Amino acid sequence: MKLDCHMHSFRSRDSTNLPKTIIRQAEKQKVDIAITDHNSIRAWKELSALGQKAGVKVVLGEELLTFDEEKVSGDIIGLFMNDFVKPGHYLEVIDSLREQDALIVVPHPFDFLRNNFSYLKSEFKKVDCIESFNSRCYSDSFNSKAKAFALAHNIPQTGGSDAHFPEEIGKAFTEIPKADSLEDARRLLKKGKVSVHGKRSSVMVHVKTFFAKKGFFKAKNW
Repeated sequence: MKLDCHMHSFRSRDSTNLPKTIIRQAEKQKVDIAITDHNSIRAWKELSALGQKAGVKVVLGEELLTFDEEKVSGDIIGLFMNDFVKPGHYLEVIDSLREQDALIVVPHPFDFLRNNFSYLKSEFKKVDCIESFNSRCYSDSFNSKAKAFALAHNIPQTGGSDAHFPEEIGKAFTEIPKADSLEDARRLLKKGKVSVHGKRSSVMVHVKTFFAKKGFFKAKNW
């Protein structure tokens, strides 16, 4: 299985990916996907149905903004979820994800240009995986630092495109040998029996994201 562990649909306000487009691009790139919209699970139902019809496996997830009192403490991703978790104190978010037996992933942990999780170094034992390759990182060094941290602390790794637009889907993925089902994938990811592959996206995707937030791009099927 090749699983793109991080991507967004139009339910994230900075993305234009429609569910039909996501599944079509996943088929084209020969990847399965994890949908991880910002603080939302509204795309789950449609993507699950479309994926089942197309033979694309869909992991249900969410990218959550966390806080420490009034201060933003960064993003945490839940994978293999079964219910919505609202943004909140990072320890409460981690507990809520743990209650539904989700995998807890720290995305783009050393990308200081985004909401990197500021408590990683003190709380790494509370997470399951480190995203060691994110295609949207501006610099290779951000991914290199993430990989080095994961190796130093023996934490399993994931890779994801962080796609907000169709052309990004499948740019990075986690290869999971011997995984025939999502349950296999979850078990092997948690054990670290995977390898991470990817290419960085063009910096133009960040320009597009800026304009998407302003409403200049509309979602459309490819």
